[in-house]
Amino acid sequence: MNIDFTQIITAEDKATADRARLSAAVNAERDRRIAAGQTVFVPGLGPVPMQGRIGDMQNLLALFNAANLRKARGDTSAGIVFRDAENVVHRLTPDQMIALYVMGATWVEAVYGASWRMKDGGDVPADFTDDRHWPQ
Repeated sequence: MNIDFTQIITAEDKATADRARLSAAVNAERDRRIAAGQTVFVPGLGPVPMQGRIGDMQNLLALFNAANLRKARGDTSAGIVFRDAENVVHRLTPDQMIALYVMGATWVEAVYGASWRMKDGGDVPADFTDDRHWPQ
């Protein structure tokens, strides 16, 4: 009788594979939430709905850098154009753009932190997609 020991899966192997699948599912939920975005309240402007897809984040970083350069030159005009998640065009001052970026980045950081706490805690909740586990 020939036994193929490469086909035997131990309980430890199964548990490791289950943790990896659950971790990937938490990551997918995290990425979905970031892409969907969040509304932030910009001083002097009000609510601005943001998205967090890769292209959105690259655009925000470029606008953040431009805002810092304008501010360094003493330019306080509302000349930075930002189109939000609802396709509304906003003209922001450097300070407003910096605030928008910082609030968005802070929220993304909090979403990542929530996913890490769930995964690092060793016991991901069965309802990890429930809003109560994520920053609002």
